[in-house]
Amino acid sequence: MSPVFGDFTKGVPPTLIQAGAREFLLSDSVRLYQAIAGQGSVAVLVIYQGMPHAFQPLLYGTPESGRAYRVSNAFFDQEMGAQ
Repeated sequence: MSPVFGDFTKGVPPTLIQAGAREFLLSDSVRLYQAIAGQGSVAVLVIYQGMPHAFQPLLYGTPESGRAYRVSNAFFDQEMGAQ
């Protein structure tokens, strides 16, 4: 099972994809972004240099993790209409 093989022709909610440059699923993250954006839905892909898979909680407290959480918060605030 991989979301890369999903049907995005009917649209999906705005999607934030975060991946590390050393992520073992980096190519899948890029392909997912392309599949969603290619169908006209909002998709944002942010790649963090030198970071492994699931770095956000695993490396909590690092500058990269902090940035990833700030980006997530801003994305959700924007897409959910928070003031």
